[in-house]
Amino acid sequence: MRKVLVLVASAMLALGVSFSASAALLNVNGTLVTEIGTELPALVNTFSGVATLNNSSGGTGGHLNTLGVAGSRGDGQTSVMVAITDPLVAANGIASIRINAELGTGVFAPISGGASSGSLLTKNILPIRGLSKLCLVTTSCTQFLPLDLTQPDGTGIKGVGIGGLLTIGGTSPIRISIEAAPWTIKSAIKIDQITTPMTVGGVKKFINVTRAGFAHDPSSGTTSTAQPSGVVQLISPMQTVTNLTSGSNAKLALFSILTIHFIPEPGMLLLLGSGVAGLVLLGRSRMRK
Repeated sequence: MRKVLVLVASAMLALGVSFSASAALLNVNGTLVTEIGTELPALVNTFSGVATLNNSSGGTGGHLNTLGVAGSRGDGQTSVMVAITDPLVAANGIASIRINAELGTGVFAPISGGASSGSLLTKNILPIRGLSKLCLVTTSCTQFLPLDLTQPDGTGIKGVGIGGLLTIGGTSPIRISIEAAPWTIKSAIKIDQITTPMTVGGVKKFINVTRAGFAHDPSSGTTSTAQPSGVVQLISPMQTVTNLTSGSNAKLALFSILTIHFIPEPGMLLLLGSGVAGLVLLGRSRMRK
């Protein structure tokens, strides 16, 4: 029986080494969280996709240097809606916010050590495509102000996860400007204006809102991220100026937070499981003889 266990362990190790040495693609699950200020509920999208690690040359299992992401594999756009409970925002006629979004395709580098060494991403563009709606009067969203998350700007594309100035409302009573930015794994600070108490005529003050990214291996360390159960979080910080609250040029901190979790290929798990089961049966057969 001991020989059988040794044989099984050796086979598992061989499969693991083969996987780490040859594979440069991993499936991913993740979340895309949109935080709008500090007094509105966050909008959460889930997605699945595939990641290319280290330019398809370094395989998996070691440091993560380059991460290419192609999102929404097979499931297209996801849609989320949150009702507005903030009394000042609701008083301006906004009943809810809806976002139909999907993850685009992009590349991030360098990742390894980026959160701690002070290095910046030299590759940091991944667009979030879709449409955001500010629903007026009712949450059914029969009337709304539209905002395309990616837009042509004459020379290229601007938008969430890319950069550039986005506007919504035009000449209407509700006007919003969003200064978008590419992704970062570093900490970022944006300004949020809050009113205390939450009533018209309350005291206004500005606070700094900080969010940060990271790259973790399965044990939450900062090495060997490029393997199943590794996690990378990136943020796209945006500054919003709006007239939704009393007074003009009110500021809202806006963050898109992208969390990517590497998962094993189902085929590899099936291969590993069936291989081990076969070896166990073989060992039992030999023992009976």
